[in-house]
Amino acid sequence: LVNGCCNVHVPSTKLYSCDSCLPNGCCSIYEFCVSCCLQPSKQHLLERFLNRAAIAFQNLFMAVEDHFELCLAKCRTSSQSVQHENTYRDPIAKYCYGEYPPELLPV
Repeated sequence: LVNGCCNVHVPSTKLYSCDSCLPNGCCSIYEFCVSCCLQPSKQHLLERFLNRAAIAFQNLFMAVEDHFELCLAKCRTSSQSVQHENTYRDPIAKYCYGEYPPELLPV
């Protein structure tokens, strides 16, 4: 739409799409990560994360004002998505909203 939002009345519009996401909450497409993270059922998981991250990531996550902004921040790649500072833990599903980062790749 003109305001940048999707038209929810179009049959092809899907809310909370997780099409490229794995069960661990990691996705290969950033937009699907955000969409899947926005599911109302994920709100409890995100609240738990915020409570634990309050001290460690205070500057980053305390600035978010709503569920959408939290999902935007959580799905961005971070140091939890990489190993050895230069390799993605999962080079395909690198956008994660889940509680835990992807497994480390074997060396």
